[in-house]
Amino acid sequence: MEATRRGELALTQEAGRLERRLRRILLMLPYAIRNPGVTVGELAQRFDASSEKVVEDLQLVFLCGLPGYGPGDLIDVAIIEDRVFVDMADYFAAPLRLTPEEAVALYAGGEALVALPGMEEADALKRALAKLGDVLGAQEGADGGGIEMRILPGPAAHLARLRDALSRRRRVAIEYMSASRGELTAREVDPWALIVAWGRSYLVGLDHLSGEERMFRTDRVKSVTVTDADAPAPDRFEPQRYTRAFLDREGERSLELEISPGVARWFLDYYPVRSVIELDDGWRRVEMTASSDHWAATVLLRLGVEARAAQPTTAVEAAARLADAIAVAHEAVPEAAPR
Repeated sequence: MEATRRGELALTQEAGRLERRLRRILLMLPYAIRNPGVTVGELAQRFDASSEKVVEDLQLVFLCGLPGYGPGDLIDVAIIEDRVFVDMADYFAAPLRLTPEEAVALYAGGEALVALPGMEEADALKRALAKLGDVLGAQEGADGGGIEMRILPGPAAHLARLRDALSRRRRVAIEYMSASRGELTAREVDPWALIVAWGRSYLVGLDHLSGEERMFRTDRVKSVTVTDADAPAPDRFEPQRYTRAFLDREGERSLELEISPGVARWFLDYYPVRSVIELDDGWRRVEMTASSDHWAATVLLRLGVEARAAQPTTAVEAAARLADAIAVAHEAVPEAAPR
């Protein structure tokens, strides 16, 4: 068990290192392109890396490009007397174009981000949103031609308290609606970080109700109270770990099912899923984590004929038993007397 944990920790640390390297390369390349002849030393200082790592990154970029991998398909990097010159492949010359759907999603996400506490000074983001809004016609007035953004104040207020607790390292008391159990619970949490993953904002921390680390979707937090109890974060905390995959817990199992096009939109928005595959007939094959067969049964009953091909069979059997129990309970209720 200890060897397994050490192996998992080593993999997590390696994944974090690779993610930091990729982020550095993606930031360094545009700067080197805008500043031809920049020195390796300047890149190392600006992007907080050693000169050796910068050279290694540039050598990796030299191998990047589109399939075909001919001279016109690869990024050309030259280091001449410590000066860096980057010549992009031909396909990079085409300007980036967003589809209307991508542009609206980007605008909506930016507007939501600007509305969060602590973003009052985000002038660069505001200017970029103003330009994007002009292109989309976001300011065309109330005649139906513009874009109206509505940000609910409740979650924003919760985020402000969570940020305050993180900055002062204080424990929080929260009321949380658990999607996996369908119940509202009161918990005390030592907050470690606020992250964004799968298009959602999550609180990561030590949950004192279960005694384990947990992730809480902030839009399911119903109330937040910052306490006076200290809440230190782990010494080797890796936030990147939580942005890549769901953390499986002992006793949880996988639920697989196919859902109809009519329910896919709200289902995928409401429930956390591990994977989604679109089928030829428009249905979607989803895999999700279930805390128990009973919870899986409630999901299947909620979907009814909008679900098919559910696995495992124990969840299907639990759904049948639950349906029978509900029917018996309703039969026991006396009918109301006619008026």
